[in-house]
Amino acid sequence: NKDSFNLTTNAGKVSNELAKSALDNIYVVPNPYVGYSDLEQSVLVGTTPTRERRIYFENLPQECTIRIYTISGNLVRELHHQTGYESGREYWNLLNRDGLSVAYGIYVAHIDAPGVGEKIIKFALIK
Repeated sequence: NKDSFNLTTNAGKVSNELAKSALDNIYVVPNPYVGYSDLEQSVLVGTTPTRERRIYFENLPQECTIRIYTISGNLVRELHHQTGYESGREYWNLLNRDGLSVAYGIYVAHIDAPGVGEKIIKFALIK
């Protein structure tokens, strides 16, 4: 007696409608950033281990552009996030477009996801 099994699967898909409603779940961690974060990874600078300052944007859609502005509206940095299903996380190393450390203060992030929508988040960097 031979057993026989049929298995049917559906391919994964992305729903822009669900992604649009998920924009409200995007957040920055840590917020506020106070001098350093336990989430930061150690990197070698020469032979000395040090931590790269960074914050994370969580629950991002698969594809989006993150524009970070000062509270007065000056563009500080632009990040491009593109990933599969596995990660809705992108980090910012707290450097501006010229590769210099940013000042402490209040910042605004504008997340623009084509075909999905937009989200604005405020966050703070504290010394």
